[in-house]
Amino acid sequence: MIGRLLAADISAQGICLRITDLMWYLYKGLAVGTTVLVAYRFGEGKRGQCRRVAEQAMLCTVPIALLFSLFFFIAPGLPIRFFTDSAEISGKALGFMKIMRFGFPFAALMCINTAAFHGHGNTRTPMVIAGLVNAVNVVCGYVFIYGAFGVPAMGVLGAALALVVSQVAGALFGLFLLYRPGGLLREEHAGKRFFEIDWKLAREVYVTGIPVACESIMWQLSAVLLSKVILTFGDNSFAAYQLGLQAESVFEMPAVGFSTTATALSSKALGMRDDDLFKAYFSQLVKNSVVISLFTSVGLMITPHLMMAMLTDKPDLQAIGVGYLFVMGFTQTPQNLSQVFNGTIRSAGYKNTPMKVAFMGIWLIRMPLILLVAYVLHWNILFVWICMFIDQISRCTVSGLFYRRKNIRDSVLCQCEQDGAVAQG
Repeated sequence: MIGRLLAADISAQGICLRITDLMWYLYKGLAVGTTVLVAYRFGEGKRGQCRRVAEQAMLCTVPIALLFSLFFFIAPGLPIRFFTDSAEISGKALGFMKIMRFGFPFAALMCINTAAFHGHGNTRTPMVIAGLVNAVNVVCGYVFIYGAFGVPAMGVLGAALALVVSQVAGALFGLFLLYRPGGLLREEHAGKRFFEIDWKLAREVYVTGIPVACESIMWQLSAVLLSKVILTFGDNSFAAYQLGLQAESVFEMPAVGFSTTATALSSKALGMRDDDLFKAYFSQLVKNSVVISLFTSVGLMITPHLMMAMLTDKPDLQAIGVGYLFVMGFTQTPQNLSQVFNGTIRSAGYKNTPMKVAFMGIWLIRMPLILLVAYVLHWNILFVWICMFIDQISRCTVSGLFYRRKNIRDSVLCQCEQDGAVAQG
């Protein structure tokens, strides 16, 4: 829908999403920490503590989101000015951000709700919640963007309003499912008060989640810088890049799924102190990741024209986006395997390693190459996409070598045996 608007509208939305994604990935980092801790305690059979971990995560994350909202009430235009000097784009981005700030706490709640379900091994309920969120977003998006049922057309501002409404719906629906009679966290009440602060568990959530958040935020900071670089190629290039990201996100969801699965199942096996199960989970995840990656790679490489035609009716934007999607087709296998490696490595106790690998790939390979291409060599924007592919290959290689060199499975087995000895003692 947004692809049918002006290039300035698409760019304005893209700028705001680059900013809000910094916050989103902080929430996601804490959510991964929540998934690890809930899955570990679920594997140990400590159901009451699962609820406690989820609630500490909510108590940690929502106040952070409220602080972000407060910042954007005080200075909503400050981050936008970093990206562009265009008065048209800045004005539309400012309006978009003034609406988006109301949804920050609900976005944070959605992340933690999803993490609580994942930690219990329940991936279907988050899928249902995501279905509701997308349905609300699409319906409200149509009404608010184009105008329907007596509602005036709001353009790109309507997209922001639709997104906030969908976030509110997703957060409240997730809480209802968790705490309704028979819900996961209602059953695990264990005679304790709801949302009672537990500083020890809160610290565990932060210690486990912050490295993940830092890893994601490093990526987002590079995305902010990358957006500024791409804007130097022109508004059309940036608008096409934003649309390409939307198309690519459909195909890269398996990577997100495998990362979550690797983290949750590995942590569960650790909690159960079952090394054979840990090994079996990892083996199946790698095999499935490779197979699905082949399908997503082929999909991106043979359908880029179709995908871009669905996203926009502007030929100049389609041409730029097609090149982006074709190159991203080659990144699917290394990207998905990296998610499996990093999820397993993280749950095995090497919390900082994925963050270090991300720093290496993003700031020592991706961004230096992109800056070289854009500002020194002045090559075509296609070479910017190729630099991103080189980064994905390097990170997958380093993560795989770390997994093999550290012999993660054997180190996990040793840790499980030590934990068992301590428990018996």
